[in-house]
Amino acid sequence: MKNNPIANNPVVAWRRWLTLLPLLAAAAFTISANDKGIGMVPATDLRNEARIARDRGLILMLEFSSADCSYCHRLEALFLLPMQQNPSYDNKVLIRSVPLDDHETLIDFEGRSVDTREFAARYGASLTPTLVFLGPDGSELSEKLVGIWSEDFYGEFIDNRIETALAAD
Repeated sequence: MKNNPIANNPVVAWRRWLTLLPLLAAAAFTISANDKGIGMVPATDLRNEARIARDRGLILMLEFSSADCSYCHRLEALFLLPMQQNPSYDNKVLIRSVPLDDHETLIDFEGRSVDTREFAARYGASLTPTLVFLGPDGSELSEKLVGIWSEDFYGEFIDNRIETALAAD
């Protein structure tokens, strides 16, 4: 490696560090948020969440995730946790997370206790992360977002889905 001009090139080394910066920033935000007790709010009783959404004129945005999904953590750190802290979303959307880990349950819109994987299947959410945009009755109001790609535009994708859902509600 001593004579390898690519390995010893400072520009190549600099570019490697630059590619790591977004990951380090996301990790730092997640650690900082977790230290402050900030995290995704889990959906436990959608009947109650629907009542809140209906009373406040909000849509429900559910994130289907799993604990071992690195893309879920990235989505949360870069977009969902900041959205939860941003007052401009307070009058638009109620954000909740639905963990698809083993033996998780929630109360659905009809008041029944269901396995979260069974609940996710109702919305075709077989991959994590998946975002769905729902009305207070549980109906889908805009196209779901599956996975996370094009981080430069992903926030706009979320905002467009929220605006579509609000217009449809």
